[in-house]
Amino acid sequence: MLQVVLVDQSDRFVFKPLLYELLSGEVDAWEIAPLFTDLLNNTSVEFVKDRVKLLRPSDYVNHSQMREPGKQFFGGTVHLESGTIIEYDWLVLALGAEAKVDSVPGSAEYSIPFTTLEDARKVDDKLRMLERERFDDDSSPICVAIVGCGYSGVELAATISDRLQNKGIVQAINVGTTICPSAPPGNREAALKVLQSRDIQLYLGYYVSCIKEASVSENSNTLTSNGEGMGSNKETTHSKFILDLQPAERGLESKMVEADLVLWTVGSKPLVPELEPFDWPRGIQLNVRGQAETDETLRVKGHPRIFAIGDSAAIRDSSGRLLPATAQVAFQQADFAGWNLWAAINDRPLLPFRFQNLGEMMTLGRNDAAITPSFIEGLTLEGPIGHTARKLAYLWRLPTDEHRVKVGISWLTKSAIDSVAELQSTLTKALSGY
Repeated sequence: MLQVVLVDQSDRFVFKPLLYELLSGEVDAWEIAPLFTDLLNNTSVEFVKDRVKLLRPSDYVNHSQMREPGKQFFGGTVHLESGTIIEYDWLVLALGAEAKVDSVPGSAEYSIPFTTLEDARKVDDKLRMLERERFDDDSSPICVAIVGCGYSGVELAATISDRLQNKGIVQAINVGTTICPSAPPGNREAALKVLQSRDIQLYLGYYVSCIKEASVSENSNTLTSNGEGMGSNKETTHSKFILDLQPAERGLESKMVEADLVLWTVGSKPLVPELEPFDWPRGIQLNVRGQAETDETLRVKGHPRIFAIGDSAAIRDSSGRLLPATAQVAFQQADFAGWNLWAAINDRPLLPFRFQNLGEMMTLGRNDAAITPSFIEGLTLEGPIGHTARKLAYLWRLPTDEHRVKVGISWLTKSAIDSVAELQSTLTKALSGY
């Protein structure tokens, strides 16, 4: 009898491409982060909430030896932090990655990454607190610094600037001189147009050398490093952060940037489990990023009973280039891994993974996005049309038919309410003009 066990350190499945919409208020947490127990209801899958501590594979023997008649082999064991040991016949590694926030002094202490539901909630809570503190019109603007101008950094900058409007200042810092360097030209141009229209301050060609905490007087605006306040007329003191920017390009000068909130979007580390020291002969081959090296069928090299997908896998395309660790690649890998796992169990031929680039999407704030499909050359959908197309595409990618229907109804209801509110506002303005 087939038994499937799913292990995850969280009790929720998190659809990460829509985390930005939590900050804009377009989605609720249950829509993009449903409980595993709800998703797996009426299935035979056993869910275990735990964290993988060690992996001890036993399939390091030659693949031909595993086919010898009369010999029984099992894949190995997974050791969890709770002390539970799970013996498996076949294993799929899909552990994702965690943010690497300890790159420079102060980054781990004073910045917040944006990769998990907890991160998104922490950022939202911090913004809400700052919005309450700066409610008055004469209050100083909320300053948000975002380190990194890849997709994540640009989407955060666009979303937060749209949320804060004239109550905030968003500063985006990037070591390169181009935002979203890997994006299609249409998406990059649309993003740059939005960032410039919202007066987002771009520091291109700079890297952050350190982040320090400071205290600031609300009355005197005296900023002092290391939290030492100055001046006798100040009423309240709150923390600010100072980012030391150093030039990465010739012709630029060092700068100091102040912020109430620092978001870190640079760097990630795959969560492939460690092996005990004496297991090195049967170890998993990792690349410099910590990803498991796989063959073209997504099987981990040297371990025919282990598959790896997403951030856990290092797989190359036909030209030898490493595929990016994006949601689109992971989605397609999941389909192939499921088929190849069935094929391996039933002694059928395995299929080589072939990535099909369908295009790229990015959110640019509430009711704004950019989509560049790969199958129509030169086309980029922007604004409300791009926003609607992006949400429909991700709705289709949400897990289980039941959850998709619930979320679809919820989004339609919200859209109808927003439309009625907008109509009422338009009528009120029109009538007040008479």
